Amino acid sequence: MRSSLSLDAKTVEPGAPRVTALKPVGPAKTAKSREHKLGATARSFAILDHVASSQNPVDVLDIISSLKLPKATAYRLVDWFVSHGYLAREPGRKRLIVGPRLTHLAFGVLSASMRNDAPHLVLQRLVRTLNETCNIGTLLNGEVIYLDRVEAEHWPLRLHYTSGSRVPLHCSAIGKLFLALAPSPRRQRLLQSLELRRYTDGTITDKPRLEAELRQIRKEQVSFDREEYLVGVVCMAVPVTGKNGEPLAALAIQAPEARMDVQAARGHLPALRRAAGELAEIFQEKV
Repeated sequence: MRSSLSLDAKTVEPGAPRVTALKPVGPAKTAKSREHKLGATARSFAILDHVASSQNPVDVLDIISSLKLPKATAYRLVDWFVSHGYLAREPGRKRLIVGPRLTHLAFGVLSASMRNDAPHLVLQRLVRTLNETCNIGTLLNGEVIYLDRVEAEHWPLRLHYTSGSRVPLHCSAIGKLFLALAPSPRRQRLLQSLELRRYTDGTITDKPRLEAELRQIRKEQVSFDREEYLVGVVCMAVPVTGKNGEPLAALAIQAPEARMDVQAARGHLPALRRAAGELAEIFQEKV
C-alpha cells in the first residue's frame, strides 16, 4: 500500500507539474532542535554568570576551560555579548568585564524586586521606628547606587534622591563601607581609580587618611558620613551580608546633623543591624 503522501511516477501525465511530497518532521528532530536552542541559551547565561561573579576580569580561555565550551561557540557568544554591550573588554587588554547593558539590566531587576516587596516593607518599618530617612544601596561601576529609599515624614528639606540615584564612594557612608569590606585586590583597584574630589570641608581627600578610616570600618562593621558629601547631613551605614560574609547591599540612615550627630546615630545601630539581618535573609531567599 502506498503512503497517502507519495505519488507514483507512472500516474503523472507528461507535462504536468511535478509534486514533491512534504516529509513530516518527526518528534525526535523537533526535540533535538529544542535541545540545541536550550543549550545555546544555557551557555549564554553561563558565560554572563561566570564573568559577573568573578572578582577579576576573565579571559575567554578561562571561560572555555571552566564551562567546558567548544572554543568556536565561546568566542562567537563572547563577541556577540561584547558587540551588544552586555560584556566589555578591559581597557588595553582582552580580558572580559561586565558591560553597561548587563549592569543596567541587573539594576533594573534589583530595583523592580524592591518595589512593594519584602525589602521595601522592612525599610518602611525601620523608618517608622527611627523616624529618620533610610535607604538601601549597593556598589555599581565604582559608585553607590540606591536600590530603595524611604523618606522620614518630618524632614523640612527634602533631598531629591530616588531609586537609581548615585553618590560617590569616598565620601558616602555606604561607599566607604563597600570600599572597606571589598577584598584587598579589588579595594586597591577601586582606590587607584578614585578621584578624591572635595564636596565639603569634611570630605576626606587624602588617601592614607581614607585607608586608615577603612581599616576602622572593617573593624567595627559600621561606616559614617560626617557631613562629607552634603553640608549638614550625617549618615551611618551597616552591611547586609550573605552566608559567606560577603556584602550583598548596605543599609543606611540619614538625617540633619542638628538632629542626629554621629553619637546619636550610634544609638540607632541595634535597630539598623536587626533590619540588615532581615534584609540578608530576604536577599538570600531570592538568590
